[in-house]
Amino acid sequence: MLTDTQNFIVYLMFLNGLLFLGLNFIAHSMVFPGGKGSKRMGYMLIVAVVLALVVTQQYRLLVALEFSPTLARRIILGGFAVPVFLLSLVYYRIKRFRSEKKQD
Repeated sequence: MLTDTQNFIVYLMFLNGLLFLGLNFIAHSMVFPGGKGSKRMGYMLIVAVVLALVVTQQYRLLVALEFSPTLARRIILGGFAVPVFLLSLVYYRIKRFRSEKKQD
């Protein structure tokens, strides 16, 4: 049986995985937007809303684990969300550049 703190940590890991997958999807959708009439941008907006809820839940869990609100914000944004998003953008831009170079 896990304690409440351990349950919070497991739940944070699950939410972090969802955040990672969602940020990757958003970065991929920005670099490869799809053709005319593509529904990818709509899906990207839905994922962005879901990720806002995930980040809010992570923030609440970190505050419940007795982190200060400022530190919780820094952990979520500066420690995970922004670096993962920027690295995903760079990765997909390089991937797109290489695929365009191959086609030429």
